[in-house]
Amino acid sequence: MCPAVIYPSLLQLQSGVTDSEDKQQKAACVERYRRREDEEYKQLTDIDFEREEECGICMETNSKMLLPNCNHTMCLKCYREWRSRSQSCPFCRDSLKRVNSGDLWVYTDSRDIIDMATVTRENLRRLFTYIDKLPLIIPDTIFDTYDSHLK
Repeated sequence: MCPAVIYPSLLQLQSGVTDSEDKQQKAACVERYRRREDEEYKQLTDIDFEREEECGICMETNSKMLLPNCNHTMCLKCYREWRSRSQSCPFCRDSLKRVNSGDLWVYTDSRDIIDMATVTRENLRRLFTYIDKLPLIIPDTIFDTYDSHLK
């Protein structure tokens, strides 16, 4: 399918979903995730929040890195120091032989996460910006399909 067909199809798809349906879907999604987060937060105290943000080794509140194999977290400084002495996770002793600093995941907490409506809006904006920059290709009549059975 060429871009000349894709773009109008996407516009039809977009106009096919009414604003009220779109708002209902977004509201249901936001409510579902908010309810789940609220239940989790009700169970945590202020001390639990502080512990979540601390590195399990140095007890500093630095940004934490997540080990991809076992999902344990520690700050990058502690990871590098530990890695120079050992080839295993300091918490569960899982092997770190094939884990490099670039393989670590950055641990985010709930303050770093944006609400679903903003994420959806940004994704749509990026999609339409990309589509608008695509070249418009209109097929020539010479290249139209010819069926010899339709004479």
